[in-house]
Amino acid sequence: MATRANAGYGWDSFDSESYFQHYYGEPHVDDEVVVGLASRAIARAQPFGRDLETVDIGTGPNLFPLLCALPRARRLTAWEFSSSNVAWLEGELAARSLRPQWAHFWNVVERSYPPGSRLASDPLAVLRERAEIRQGSVFDLPEATWDLATMFFCAESITGDDREFERACTRFVRCVKPGGSLVGAFLVGSSDYEVAGRPFPILDVSPDRIREVLEPMVRDLEMETIGLVDREIRSGYSGMLFASAVRREAAA
Repeated sequence: MATRANAGYGWDSFDSESYFQHYYGEPHVDDEVVVGLASRAIARAQPFGRDLETVDIGTGPNLFPLLCALPRARRLTAWEFSSSNVAWLEGELAARSLRPQWAHFWNVVERSYPPGSRLASDPLAVLRERAEIRQGSVFDLPEATWDLATMFFCAESITGDDREFERACTRFVRCVKPGGSLVGAFLVGSSDYEVAGRPFPILDVSPDRIREVLEPMVRDLEMETIGLVDREIRSGYSGMLFASAVRREAAA
């Protein structure tokens, strides 16, 4: 393939179910760690005691970002570019019950939120009430719109171009209001991957590069590496980095 830029790939032909089965068909301990960290970060997001207007960016065939945010979300937007992923998400929300894998991750969410949190007995029903799936590019996110934004494995897995990675991270940060909360996870030590035999791009980013991109735009940045090893964990990556932060307020 001549280009590693985002536009050079057939995202509408992304095989969502194959991706789900490969990456989430059998829940992985590293994903459990990410879900726990994200749930705890979202639980303490300011302002305390208030439901938040929330967006998840590049949701893909993955419900755990939505489940992590659900207890704090007044409304929850899944912002997804691929039409096949949009259709897959719509099918998941229309199902009669959560798949066992998502029920497993919901149990991790329940254990991670502090005692006294309002946790749904039927999270799928509440997701149907609160969630909106919107088809759109990370590069077209509106600015200063949400109280909380999450982004899991998106900016580095939609392009092989570092400039596009930086643009995606910038849109992620700027889509929340100044003082808004940001929670995300990145694949580290990555190489190109295939879904159902079709190649897709991924950028090999380091924790130092992620910090370099985020730090000028945020405060209270906390980062934690997960499962970082010198071999692939599953096809395409060898570890993860979890990050939480707050968008800097505008200078006076």
